[in-house]
Amino acid sequence: MALKFSISGLRGVVDRDLNPEVIYKYARSFGEFIRSGHVIIGRDTRESGNPYRKAVIKGLRAAGCRVTDLGIVPTPTVLLTVRRMKAKGGIVITASHNPIQWNALKFVSSQGLFLNERQFQRFASRITESGKAVHHRGQKVEILKSALKEHIQRIVSKVKPLQNSFRVAVDAVNGAGSVGLPRVLEEMGCKVFRLNCRFSPGFPRRPEPTRENISALCRFVKKCKLDIGFACDPDCDRLAVVDEKGRVIGEENSLVLAADYVLGRKKGSVVTNLSTTALMDFVARKHRVRLYRTKVGEANVVSKMKSASAVIGGEGNGGIIYPGINFTRDAMVGAALIVKLLEKSGGSISEIVAGYPQYFLIKKKLILSKERFEQNKQEIVDAFRGKLDYTDGLKIISDDYWLHIRPSQTEHVVRVIGESRDRVQVENYVARVKNILYRT
Repeated sequence: MALKFSISGLRGVVDRDLNPEVIYKYARSFGEFIRSGHVIIGRDTRESGNPYRKAVIKGLRAAGCRVTDLGIVPTPTVLLTVRRMKAKGGIVITASHNPIQWNALKFVSSQGLFLNERQFQRFASRITESGKAVHHRGQKVEILKSALKEHIQRIVSKVKPLQNSFRVAVDAVNGAGSVGLPRVLEEMGCKVFRLNCRFSPGFPRRPEPTRENISALCRFVKKCKLDIGFACDPDCDRLAVVDEKGRVIGEENSLVLAADYVLGRKKGSVVTNLSTTALMDFVARKHRVRLYRTKVGEANVVSKMKSASAVIGGEGNGGIIYPGINFTRDAMVGAALIVKLLEKSGGSISEIVAGYPQYFLIKKKLILSKERFEQNKQEIVDAFRGKLDYTDGLKIISDDYWLHIRPSQTEHVVRVIGESRDRVQVENYVARVKNILYRT
């Protein structure tokens, strides 16, 4: 049994860990947790999404909730609608970037944010008590078809349409962003060329918009001689960029580009996590603003953004958080900000990136326990020079490189991330960490 329930939500493999009965139990418990209030729901395009939607509705109504169903929409659309409608909470049925055989529930607070640690612990304690609940039917489900349109209008009115048009490709992996991501770019004034932009339960590529998964978009941009390409994951909260030459700029640099544009218009602090590229430090210095780094996780980044009154933030997985629209990762917002940067620069996207220092970032996932990491942590510290940060695992920071080694809180995995301006150096350093951790 690999069912995972954490601050990130409930997730598992369809028909092995998840079934309508399990979904019903957690949805009903969430309804009880928010005391039978108004709940907004939405989903991505996975085949299991519709039966799980029915189970979520059944569970919420059993807890006496009023339910508004947005249908297939991006995850950030659900969070925005929770806040706009002043609902008590939300549930998004999506496994985000996970493979097609997975699905999940993401739980949203009345603030239009994913549950924080304190809220999650209170909700988790409710699960064990769910059998004691009194069952009664809630109100009839409301179908709201205008939520995505309102989300798009909010982005365009805030970011402002382009004066010049660009030829843009979009690969939405046939997921929940298949309508919204192309449409927001069209509303911004772009001519959009669609690739994998129809709602379908089958994904034409691996869901994560990583370098190795978006080669078709690269070929498409180059063949059609387009100005830029965008790829997202199935729930449209992560964004990757392809330049006009068909080269992947990478998820890491999506936040860099968006932050560069926002900070050029409005000065303010920036927040990202400890595993995100040092290019964020470069952009912060360029605009003479303060950069804060947090533990990995959207909730941690958002919490610091709020306390620091940040004007932009996010994570290096293509997660761009622009508080002018929404306190959550939003690929549609990210794409709108990046085409505005492209217009402002007067050049190409490759020329913008060429103006940044070149870094080489490597990520490795090791199948190891947290205990093994703790046993070997001091040996890693002794093997490298640099400032030590224990905020989230171990980060070693030097003038010419950094390493971040962090154990997962939910599985036997240790992630090793390293970055340097010297590719050979960072490859060797990550390999050295790997050898230390695997040493018995």
